Amino acid sequence: MPPALRIVIRLLTPLFLLSAAWAQTSSTVSGNALDTTGALIPHAHVTLQRADGAALETESDSSGQFHIANVKPGNYTLRIAADGFQTLEKPLAIPSQTRTPLRLTLAVMGAVADVNVNAEEQTLQVNTDTSNNQSATDVDRDALDRLPVFDGDYITTLSRFLSTDAVGTSGVTLVVNGAEANGAGVTASGVQSVRINQNPYTALYASPGRARIEITTKGGTDHFHGSLNALGRKSIFDARNPFARTKPAESRLFFEGAVTGPLRVGRKSTFLVTGNHDKNHQQAVVLAATPSGQVQTNVPNPTTHDFYSARAFHNFREADQFWIGYSYERRAVQNAGIGGTVLPEAGTDTRMFEHEINLGYTRVISPQLVNQLRFLVGKNENRVDSITSAPQVLVSGAFTGGGAQADFRRTENHVDGADIVTYTKGKHELKVGIDIPDISRRGFVDKTNGLGTYTFASLSSYAAGTPSLYVTQRGQPRVVFWETIFGGIVEDTVRLRPNLSISAGFRYYFQNYFHNVPFNVAPRLSFAYAPSTKGRTVIRGGAGLFYDRSGPSPISDLLHFDGVTLRKYIVSRPAYPFPGSAVAALPTSLATLDPRVRMPSTLQFSIGLEEQITRSSTLSVTYVGMRGMNLFRSIDANAPLEGTNIRPNPTFGQIRLVQPEGYAKGNSLEISFRGRPTSYFAGQVQYILSKSYNNTQGITWFPADSHTPLNDWARSDNDRRQKFDLLGTFTAKKWFSLGTALSLYSGLPVNIVTGSDTNGDGVANDRPTGIRRNALHGPGYVNVDFNLAHDFVLTKDKKSAKTLTVSINSFNVVNRVNPTTYVGVITSPFFGKPVAAQPPRRMQFNLQYKF
Repeated sequence: MPPALRIVIRLLTPLFLLSAAWAQTSSTVSGNALDTTGALIPHAHVTLQRADGAALETESDSSGQFHIANVKPGNYTLRIAADGFQTLEKPLAIPSQTRTPLRLTLAVMGAVADVNVNAEEQTLQVNTDTSNNQSATDVDRDALDRLPVFDGDYITTLSRFLSTDAVGTSGVTLVVNGAEANGAGVTASGVQSVRINQNPYTALYASPGRARIEITTKGGTDHFHGSLNALGRKSIFDARNPFARTKPAESRLFFEGAVTGPLRVGRKSTFLVTGNHDKNHQQAVVLAATPSGQVQTNVPNPTTHDFYSARAFHNFREADQFWIGYSYERRAVQNAGIGGTVLPEAGTDTRMFEHEINLGYTRVISPQLVNQLRFLVGKNENRVDSITSAPQVLVSGAFTGGGAQADFRRTENHVDGADIVTYTKGKHELKVGIDIPDISRRGFVDKTNGLGTYTFASLSSYAAGTPSLYVTQRGQPRVVFWETIFGGIVEDTVRLRPNLSISAGFRYYFQNYFHNVPFNVAPRLSFAYAPSTKGRTVIRGGAGLFYDRSGPSPISDLLHFDGVTLRKYIVSRPAYPFPGSAVAALPTSLATLDPRVRMPSTLQFSIGLEEQITRSSTLSVTYVGMRGMNLFRSIDANAPLEGTNIRPNPTFGQIRLVQPEGYAKGNSLEISFRGRPTSYFAGQVQYILSKSYNNTQGITWFPADSHTPLNDWARSDNDRRQKFDLLGTFTAKKWFSLGTALSLYSGLPVNIVTGSDTNGDGVANDRPTGIRRNALHGPGYVNVDFNLAHDFVLTKDKKSAKTLTVSINSFNVVNRVNPTTYVGVITSPFFGKPVAAQPPRRMQFNLQYKF
């Protein structure tokens, strides 16, 4: 057992002992919000109102549980409201202490004719709960079924509401049922709701709200229910790709579903089974310039994806639940990486598989004390194989040919988990726990560039046989290491007054290999204040410090390129072809870590105004500021002096030094509307006006000149000045529903480069004299998607309703050309032009059967 795992076990033990020792000391109302099938309803709004008008409010958490503390004896009305459900009211007589958690079932909202009445009865959505910010994106199960979701990929559909500048080095954070995870663990039909930017400054999670996707999955039910889906499309119904000479022959067939029900007669044990099978016969479109002329062709790029999962649940008491699940995933892609200027021979075949075992245990010790444990054990493997065994030839901005030189294999055996204790007393709700995003044993087999890569500045340089760079590797390709990431959490939410709540906490960070220091503590603070007693207006703000994580790839680089294990050779202005016998005499390159390095951090702060527009729709206006400090970047610490091709230390080639010297600055104004303003429309609209600058794009990023990295301060690669998104559903009574997604974005900047390595630092990213980074304005983005659906109700019994939904989806309805690759290489025949774009208009046909 690794030392880090022993430490974690020692830290977990006191938490369990603490949860067993605490006792109930004050009056609290707690319980579960469920639908008619027994599935828990997350984020339901709960109000406990006394006869004299005084009210206490809260919201059910991601597992459907709620707790209201500091309740005085008396007669109350408990009201629960959730989108898509009828509001429930229940009279309660509260004694001095309440021990039994409540189980409250909400009926599904009926026909559209009933929506008006229920909407008027719903409680206000704007309130002073610090986790109830109305700028969040919130999509429940019913909305996911009605929206235009391409190929069932709801994560990509909702990712438009993420902020790319807030995402850390290791990518978007996925939170499933309150704990970080690599995947949802279930297919789309097993998802109950998806949220983005909920409670952006909570200490429970490592990343800010717009850098994480929170998924709540379904539980088991005591009656058999399910959803079966079939999806298909054929290119005969699609428009032609603007960069394809002929329309690619494409098709897709996708089956997916979920079934839940009881495991035995007592109905305390239930199950959930989900799965999907996907056959995608797509094609990549190549548009490249070669010495023999322009290449414009279509290349088959088929993908096969299978995912299956099974979970079992058991309720020990009214609110205690244990569950365990297993999932298996397999994906295979042929001719990956081809398209744009990448020729067919430079593609790869990729394969991956993953096994995971998940478990969770919620223990309600008392109405004041709850312990939630989530644990995951997994094993996965990713493999990339080059199609062609040949050196790679990269002509900047014109074509990439030869072999891909991308042979790579990664294995991972990992443990993730979190244990959170929630204690409520008086005006306080205290959360204490640990979060372990990753303890893993990783193996990396790096066989990239075994035959080398030649980089040419232009087609004329290629014709002359004068490359500007040659990169190759020799030695031991395999390294094995343990990666450990740990977080400690303390957070207290206090309702100081009925119209003022404050949440304050901190999160401790640890990651091995990066010179961690004991003061990696990130404070978090948020507040919500209602200036009016009617509560229709809320002022909300907060600030938080968020530390980054490197991910495993940089650790692999540091272990591989130590000058001995895997030797990298970088040759400026080499002979072509370069003789293999001459490689051993070259100085090797290194990857090193700055001894001053510590984990980068980002400070985010915001202030906003929220207003209830109707009883079921809100408007929010928020200013958000961001400052990135000590951000990762790489420089060549052995770069040749200006005007020479001589490295200061001739014993080595490039010395890649990972530094904590980057800086970023961003400001944005966000306007968000969400809810159901009429009985015919429900959804959310967001407009963002922003500006972001930085001098690094991450841990693998090099400045144009390693001697003057500050000269790269410019617009961020992700700097979209204006961004508008609409996601919603129009409903025409019982006739049909029209799900709509509209995106209108201004263009991203494009970096102008020469395509060569004039300064000899081993990176072909030099810019023309006098040109700043990201000086070229790229094209904007316009996209409209529709999902037209009609429900055929097969039974009238609501308890065992069976529905067949037929829908037609159209993506990129207006057939707009939205470029994805915009060439900034001045020597390229495509300079200032796109060579690849998002897909044209496509049609998709869906069948869904619910029972």
